[in-house]
This record gives sequence, structure tokens and C-alpha cells, in this order.
Amino acid sequence: MEHGFASASTNRILARFGGSKPTMFRHFPTKRAMFEAVVTRIASRWSDQMDWQAIDTDEPEGWLTSFGYRALKWILSEENLFLGRMAVTEDTEPAATARLYRSQASEPMETLLAQSFGRWNLQGRLASPDPERDAIAFLDLALSGMVSRTLYGFPVLDDDKLLEHVRYCVALFLKGRGLIK
Repeated sequence: MEHGFASASTNRILARFGGSKPTMFRHFPTKRAMFEAVVTRIASRWSDQMDWQAIDTDEPEGWLTSFGYRALKWILSEENLFLGRMAVTEDTEPAATARLYRSQASEPMETLLAQSFGRWNLQGRLASPDPERDAIAFLDLALSGMVSRTLYGFPVLDDDKLLEHVRYCVALFLKGRGLIK
């Protein structure tokens, strides 16, 4: 993370973390394989680090606010921003990195949101005729812009401002989906 993919040498990695080249290459036959393992590790932590199961309400506005805030805090972590910067600036195989990240983090988040939207739709608490599309739209609205701004050098907002941003996005989304009049 400190030197980027192109400048990360196996010798530098071993000097910093110890071990031998034969052991490292037994686990990671190439530097690319090691990078993919790092991407997978970071992306697969989304559920634990967001702790979405601890959200104590199933009311759409409160649940989406808590989920969106937790997702934004997680995705704006230094590890996730590192992956975003790598994909934009240095990755020689950005499609492979994106595929890994999507399968480990983005798609599970979309699935969880789509399930919630579908449940609320059946209960008459949210007009969501296409829960999968709504999940993507909500993530785009609440998270993607903030991530892009951060990657382009805008300062990360403090916790209060992040929560205010998420609340604003939730209100826009729910009004558009017929929950708030």
C-alpha cells in the first residue's frame, strides 16, 4: 500500500514482513496473485467491519441511514481507498481487480439491500418494483459520489458530516420511492 503495485518488490515485502522467497512463492506464485489476495481480504471484510447485523431497526429510513453510514465509513477506509487508487492509477489488470472486489463486497451489499427493499415492498412500507435496481441506485447515491470526491483529493468529511450526507441521500431516495410524501 505504501509504494503501490508497480514499486512493490517481493524483496521489499519480505524485508518488511519476514519470511523467505520460496515460502512466499508457494502461497503466491506471482506478485499479481499476492495483490489479488490483498484485494480479496479487504473486500471480504465488509460485513464484519460494517456490522450491519447490529442495526436495531427494520424501519426503512433508520435502517438505510445506519446501513449507508456504516457502508460509507467502511468504503472510505484507507484500505478501500488504496484499492480505488490502485485501480485508477496503477493496476495493469483493472478488470480482474474490479471483478474480485465486486464479488466480495459490492454484490453482497447490493444483495442485502435488494432483499431489504423487496421485503419492505411486500410489507407496503416502500414502493420498490425493482429491488435490485433500487439497491444499485441507493449505493450510487449515498456512496459512489463521496468515494469519487475522496479519490480526487477532496477531504474526507468528519463523522457528523458523513451522517448528514447519508441522511440527505436516504431522504432523497425514499421520497423518490414513495415512502416520504
